[in-house]
Amino acid sequence: MSNNPNSTTTSEELVAKKPLNSLFQLLTSSYLAKLSIACVVLIMVLSYLSPYFFTITNFKDILLGTAVIGIISFGMTVVLISDGIDLSVGSVVAFCSVILCVSLNAGLGLTISLMLTFVGAISVGLFNGFFISVLKINPFIITLGSMSLVRGIAYIIIGGQPQPFESEIIRFMGTGSIVGIPAPIVIMIAVLVIIAFMMKYTQFGRNVYAIGNNQETARLSGINVVKTRILVYCIMALLAGIAGILLAAQTYAGIPAAGNGYELDALTAVILGGTSLKGGEGRLAGTLLGTLIVALVLNGQNMLGVPYFYQLVSKGLIIVFAMTVAMKRT
Repeated sequence: MSNNPNSTTTSEELVAKKPLNSLFQLLTSSYLAKLSIACVVLIMVLSYLSPYFFTITNFKDILLGTAVIGIISFGMTVVLISDGIDLSVGSVVAFCSVILCVSLNAGLGLTISLMLTFVGAISVGLFNGFFISVLKINPFIITLGSMSLVRGIAYIIIGGQPQPFESEIIRFMGTGSIVGIPAPIVIMIAVLVIIAFMMKYTQFGRNVYAIGNNQETARLSGINVVKTRILVYCIMALLAGIAGILLAAQTYAGIPAAGNGYELDALTAVILGGTSLKGGEGRLAGTLLGTLIVALVLNGQNMLGVPYFYQLVSKGLIIVFAMTVAMKRT
């Protein structure tokens, strides 16, 4: 222990003096721990307010609700770490669900339909990445434009109205179970594991963090900034495409209006999860917890019968809160 009375007390000294207090301080010093505590408290409060909340069926609905937004949020985490943003993800979800539906109804078969869906998603990523990385257009501006562009194309392709489709395999992806676990949850976990491995153990992941910290420094160190950023937006679009397939699998239809507002839900979850708005910092575990918190709040309001208009107000407040926390943290 330091002889300086003004020196900072270490964690070990806190544990020695006041074990219970220091344990609490250590637990709450981690942002992920704070998010976990917030989830537990939220579950306890909502369980008290609604007798229908704390049930297996409802928790299954909550987890299913996190699957689509969770997959998008994982991609958005990568984008924000690279010091970017993508507002087109909701439109890509609709676009891909429409491509899948139209392709299946045209008799192209499942394999070709899925390939066309992924090609459509990656095309949007290439479009965004090219304008952002090569032409140096602000990510907010270009993805705001592509949000409207892609949504309009989705309406044109399907004729403006939702269309049902038939595919037992696609339907299983949305409503089936694998060893008792809903298929969408299994897919979300698989995506999480792959993206987490990519960001932590591959050169690409390290490059993304480096670019988010300082693009010029990353370029001078030999990183191909243009190529890396284009890949980031392609990955984001591909994950939005997977989310679009899952949404189509759950609704049995291609819906051009689907995914409206998903970009805000994903941004809220990612920022609540601790990813920095300034790039270079972010954890997928935090994003998962942030997604769960958003899903708990929305589900709880439905359980309590809160009118839709008030839910919009609460969603806006959550976004403001998330942005405030993010700015204070940086």
